[in-house]
Amino acid sequence: SYYWGSNCIHSSMFSNCTSAGRCSTSFPSGPSTAATFDRELVRSLANVVGVETRAGFNLKWVDNGKNGAGLECWGPVININRDPRWGRNGEGSAEDPYLVGEMGVAWARGMQEGEDPNHVLVAATMKHYVANSVEGSWNPDGSWGGKINRHTIDVNITKQNLADFYWPAFRESIRQGKAKGIMCSYNSVNGVPTCLDPLQRAAREVWGFDGYVTSDSDAVEDAWKYHAYVKTAAEASCLALKEGGCDIDSGNTYNDGLRNASYAKACEIDGAVARSMKVRMDLGLFDPPTGPYWSYGEEKIGTDASRALNLRAAGESLVLLRNPTVGGRAVLPLQKGGRVAVVGPHANATAILVQLDSGMICPDDTMACVESPAAAIRRHNGGGSVVVKQGHGLFDTTTDDNTTVADALAAAAAADVVVLGAGIAQCAGHGHGVRPEDCWHGYFGAEGTDRTHIDLPPSQRDFIAQVLALNKP
Repeated sequence: SYYWGSNCIHSSMFSNCTSAGRCSTSFPSGPSTAATFDRELVRSLANVVGVETRAGFNLKWVDNGKNGAGLECWGPVININRDPRWGRNGEGSAEDPYLVGEMGVAWARGMQEGEDPNHVLVAATMKHYVANSVEGSWNPDGSWGGKINRHTIDVNITKQNLADFYWPAFRESIRQGKAKGIMCSYNSVNGVPTCLDPLQRAAREVWGFDGYVTSDSDAVEDAWKYHAYVKTAAEASCLALKEGGCDIDSGNTYNDGLRNASYAKACEIDGAVARSMKVRMDLGLFDPPTGPYWSYGEEKIGTDASRALNLRAAGESLVLLRNPTVGGRAVLPLQKGGRVAVVGPHANATAILVQLDSGMICPDDTMACVESPAAAIRRHNGGGSVVVKQGHGLFDTTTDDNTTVADALAAAAAADVVVLGAGIAQCAGHGHGVRPEDCWHGYFGAEGTDRTHIDLPPSQRDFIAQVLALNKP
């Protein structure tokens, strides 16, 4: 048996920690790496993801309930971040088709190309094809609370918009990056479920795609169960194979719908088997394990070089909108030795700063080793003082450190400099600590959950205004 797929969105999701306590490298999220505008940097970090995935595969770090165990890397997400309400913007990249295409090329080449010219390191699987930008749940009039979600939505798009906006990232990832995989999405486009759409098959004929296509988790089932495009799993399976060229069903629909051997042959299953087996051959899985990739082990996980690359990527991802002058001196960089107050919802943040779909980050399989902004500032502010008063939670005034808004404002008033950690996080269910009841208000999103508001929660905005009113740097 063989497990197809392992999420590789910004890390090797199934590479765990070594016996020496080195853990897989969790790079910045997709929007952060896109903000570097640095092709070579992204290609380098993608190569680390590929190397760590290959090492984890050799070490037989199999599915532990969080991860997959195959060498088909399901990622990166190259859907366009077109709508800020989309719950998966944090997994995506950017809003510009050209930029996202360049990032896709860098990811594909970095993950696939290595020291063995005869085999790919891992098979980059670009997702989600195509126009996958709704998680749910919406009404037809655009209001929240209906039954339109990622499984049911039919996206109506002109051919020009498809060609100019939604396709370029996939096209360039295939043409220039030689990506070995595509994942078809849950939604329909202009009435046709994507996994059954001949336009997907056209990627082979027009873009020169020679890899495999997988469905998103049982997206073939959606074709009959939610879109009602056909009536049975068998019909959906057959059309996905014949029309959509979907080789792998990430679910049970092919298993349930293609039991009859003669029926399976009529649905052109042989082509799907050939294409999927070819990818495994490209990976060297049918060759004797003697090439360089088979020697990768614990020494490839969480290396000093990878950690340094991660720090560089984080630094290049930062965007400074303005550096105001106070008293004739720019606020940044901060001078060591001063009185600093760190306030706001993210003052003590750790786990919620890490994008989902990460492998193990800390040896004890927690987020305890992730340094908070307050702890980092305290570590750097040699000779000075750092007072930490969270004062406000993500949605309301409930804080982890039991401080109040008044406590935070008093600390800020007494400080030379204030660091205000404000913002949002992803909904609960992904180990990121945002309470489920806070997600109901529509200010936070995640996979399966869109935002309905694109501003910060009202009470957080009020808190920010009170801090700014102190007129501190």
